[in-house]
Amino acid sequence: MKKKILAVVVALAAFVGLFASQPVQKQSIQAAKTTKTAKKTTKKAKTKQIRVTYTLKDTTKAKNKQTLAKKTFKVKKGTTVFTVLKKAWKVNYTKSSYGVFITKIKGLGNEKKKLYWTYTVDGKMAKVAADKQKLTKNKSKVVFTLKKY
Repeated sequence: MKKKILAVVVALAAFVGLFASQPVQKQSIQAAKTTKTAKKTTKKAKTKQIRVTYTLKDTTKAKNKQTLAKKTFKVKKGTTVFTVLKKAWKVNYTKSSYGVFITKIKGLGNEKKKLYWTYTVDGKMAKVAADKQKLTKNKSKVVFTLKKY
């Protein structure tokens, strides 16, 4: 009789031990999945940041392009050229249905004297207003040039 009771107790202990350990395993697996997801999210967040260099040039006073200022920023991929420009310097502008028209940067520019700002992204002349142009490439170079027309 003692052997039967002992066998039942051992069987119950094994049965309880088997089911008691399963939730711990599931929690460990869930924790591992959560850690992997967090790592992926961190990598995605890092890849969404790009580095962009802005340069201001003035071609109205000297024969050669005179560099007035240069700043580098880390920005979220897809940020507009205009958003970063406003963070960097004081900007005067007017709005139209085509977008913003930049009249002054750092107090430079003069509509009466026909001095206007144009810009390029990675050496290519912009085809849209600065508030419509998105920055998508890492290490892009944005150059604003004051010109007389």
